[in-house]
Amino acid sequence: MASEHKSRERDVESGPSLRQRIRRSRWTGFAVNVTPSAFWLFVFFLVPLGVMFYYSFGQRGAFGEVLVAPKYLGLQQYRLFFVPEDASVFQAIWWTVAWLLEAIVPTNLQFAAGEPTPYVQLTLKSIGYGLLATLVSFAVGYPVAYYVGRIAPEEYQDLLLVLIILPFWASFLVRIYAIQILLSGNSVLTNALGFLPFYEAGQSLMNSQFAVMVGLVYIWIPFMILPVYASIEEIDFTLQEAAMDLGANKLQAFRKVIFPLSMPGVVAGSLLVFIPSTGAYVIPDLLGGTNSQMIGNFIAAQFGAAGNWPLGAAGSFTLMGIMLLAIALYQKYGSADIA
Repeated sequence: MASEHKSRERDVESGPSLRQRIRRSRWTGFAVNVTPSAFWLFVFFLVPLGVMFYYSFGQRGAFGEVLVAPKYLGLQQYRLFFVPEDASVFQAIWWTVAWLLEAIVPTNLQFAAGEPTPYVQLTLKSIGYGLLATLVSFAVGYPVAYYVGRIAPEEYQDLLLVLIILPFWASFLVRIYAIQILLSGNSVLTNALGFLPFYEAGQSLMNSQFAVMVGLVYIWIPFMILPVYASIEEIDFTLQEAAMDLGANKLQAFRKVIFPLSMPGVVAGSLLVFIPSTGAYVIPDLLGGTNSQMIGNFIAAQFGAAGNWPLGAAGSFTLMGIMLLAIALYQKYGSADIA
């Protein structure tokens, strides 16, 4: 008995065992929770991303294979993407700026002797689609969010929010096919639009830039409405009443008080609409025609039928750079303006 008592005393003096220390450590739970997700992120995201980045410096072989030996590595894919043949980098930049000016300014003047590469034109066109989809989503979504958050009776707000997110209960492809039916010839919608003087009743609206824009706005507009609604919900509307007491009319009070306070939701919603709209692939593929393809379709073609993985990888990282730039601008200027 005495020996057992002494051994217990030694165990108490030596402190908790390694197993006990591990179980009691606050880092144990952190490691247990983070390790599986970190492993998944590393293996299925960072490693493929690194492989694609490495491929973007390689070359396409004669039979479509990817040549990534050291002697083949270089910036040739990025030069092919950005710089026209027999042109310098500075010429490529000026031709791109001139091409944009010619597209924006309604004039027949030609500002440059050349044009940017078709890949750059497609990228800029995709950015234009993204900006236009963002503007239309804002113009339609802000009044809806304002109505739900401010005007609608409180007992109906939850129902209206459910109706806004209801399309997400259906598959993405099912919603696109539904738009195909609506925009096809002799559909309910195309026949109903017959009263317009510039439109022939029953004429198909498919395979057009209009169809692509309808698809982009329809799919992504809830991502504009919900952040704006969340911001409007947090606004103290007694500030609007105070502004009106000080002499502002209702429109001035909204423009100078309510709208600036809702800007966090507007900026977040704009980012959530612009990024997926710019990189869209399925929507222009199913709703658009040859003149409404976007950079996502080009990238998919390079990894598919064209079999040019290095050029597709270069295009992918170009698109990723545009997305990161949009997020960086939001972090630097958008959050500062909101604050």
